[in-house]
Amino acid sequence: MNKPKHFLIFKLIGFVSLMVALAGLVLLIVGFGDFEHNWFLFGMFMLPVGFFGAALGLVNGFMPEISRATARSASYIQKQNKDALKEIANTSAEINKEAVATIASAVSEGLGEKMFCKHCGKRIDADSKFCSFCGKEQ
Repeated sequence: MNKPKHFLIFKLIGFVSLMVALAGLVLLIVGFGDFEHNWFLFGMFMLPVGFFGAALGLVNGFMPEISRATARSASYIQKQNKDALKEIANTSAEINKEAVATIASAVSEGLGEKMFCKHCGKRIDADSKFCSFCGKEQ
């Protein structure tokens, strides 16, 4: 599978920016103390700009490789901790089983033959003609 071209462009920008940063470093060293020609000041500008561009370009340019390495690391960690992860999953399932049973019971109770009184709002049997709480006709 071919990589998209923008990754190559990012890598190129990163390498060019790295060269700018190195040139800035050289200008800083060469121009140190020589403020007459402004080499030092120019180097002070080029160095951080170059390193910033290099960081952005190289990180974005190598993103597919970084993603693959991250996935391999995650896979390795999962394999190394397989037993602990199974225990966590089983414990979570055991905890959730009780919650699911409670919810299912509440839902089935709610779907029963019940209704609410039009007057007091209490829950009564669906076939009631009168409310068992307030006594009013439904």
